[in-house]
Amino acid sequence: MIVKERLMVMERTVGFGHILHARRLLETVWGDHESNWAKVRYMMFPGMVFTSMQLTSQYANVMGMQDDLGVKGNDFSWLATGFFIAYAVAEIPQGILLQRYPITLVLGLNVFCWGIILCCSAAAKNFPGMMALRVVLGVLEAAIAPALTMYTSMWYTRAESTPRYGLWYCGLGTGQIIGGLISFAAQHAPASLSFHGWRIMFVVIGGVNILVALLVLFLPETPSKATFLTAAQKDRIAERLRQDQAGVGEKTFHLSSLLAAFTDLQTWLLVLLTILITIPSGVITTFSSIPIEDFGYGSKQSALLNIPSGLVSVVSTMGSTYAISRGYSRWWAIDLLLVPTFLGACLMSFLSTSNQAGCLVGIYLVNTTVALLALIFAWTGANYREYTKVAASTLISAAFSIANIIGINTYLPAKITIVAVNAAAIMISSALRILYGVRNSRVDREGSAGWRYVY
Repeated sequence: MIVKERLMVMERTVGFGHILHARRLLETVWGDHESNWAKVRYMMFPGMVFTSMQLTSQYANVMGMQDDLGVKGNDFSWLATGFFIAYAVAEIPQGILLQRYPITLVLGLNVFCWGIILCCSAAAKNFPGMMALRVVLGVLEAAIAPALTMYTSMWYTRAESTPRYGLWYCGLGTGQIIGGLISFAAQHAPASLSFHGWRIMFVVIGGVNILVALLVLFLPETPSKATFLTAAQKDRIAERLRQDQAGVGEKTFHLSSLLAAFTDLQTWLLVLLTILITIPSGVITTFSSIPIEDFGYGSKQSALLNIPSGLVSVVSTMGSTYAISRGYSRWWAIDLLLVPTFLGACLMSFLSTSNQAGCLVGIYLVNTTVALLALIFAWTGANYREYTKVAASTLISAAFSIANIIGINTYLPAKITIVAVNAAAIMISSALRILYGVRNSRVDREGSAGWRYVY
């Protein structure tokens, strides 16, 4: 879509029902050349590549890792639990680093170290060694979601940002697809090798992440430091964000930003929504290749059969974020996406494992939860001002990790839990819509051009 067409879409959506600033935004960017905006779009690519590499390690368990490391009983669940505990604990320190130092520097160094540690994971000899490495990976990954949220907000208005969140969140589904292929290929390694294919897979994925980190480190810290933009284009970006009340504001850590996020009702509604969405489905999307093997398929078949999970994730994420960019309501999109997530969780819980086709459909449907998480982070990026969104994104990322810990260690022992959490998620999403509507109505009554929430 050319710039003019995209801005005509923005004109319909940027006001979120009130298009007061749409014409001014249109006039502000009308002179921008499409090739320069293409360069801005390409900067999202490293983030997508990194997110695509995160889930590929889920295949290691069906490739012989348990036998090689002497993992027994609940040990594999503890590997995941250790990762998410570290993820949750590291969120606030990583958030402080993102406020004090350039986002590209913090993100690039974390991704670089992530790749190094993943390569080292290929050399693990036992469960304690792998646990230590997984904990370090959790600490490093804690920076990713807040960093990408902030970096996207530096370049795009609130109306434009949602499809970009969808783009880099598509990396999770892409990772399932790529991981399935890498896993399948690695399992065809010669039997004469003294090590299993999962070690090869870790080295390949870790190496790719190291290369991605180098790309991230070369990204411009801010639009004002982008050498491929002219001074006039930099001014246009700054003006667009100012008129849209977007951007991230001053690059300084303020305790008030953290307190503002903690005391805002929307923060806790978003945190609760994240937990409710993640508990019943997060464990399945994280370890989906394992239940597929439990259905009676071999490890090679499991790797290939998990590929459609990634396809569902990509289609649902891109479809929902595109619909929102065309003016569709965020809260309504979340409620609709909860339907296939709910159906998938029910099939996974209620069907006998002998019903292979039905259980596979359940696994595929539940992967729409990735789109839900993308919409929540996009909502966060749009409805918090300046560096308060760092604190909010940090809290929501912590909620995601906590929910995974709960899901991994409970695995829904009560079937009624599935119905309860999905129903509660729909109510919380609707409550956010009401909250934002009330706050916007208050601004309208006061007759001021104040901050407007999107829903």
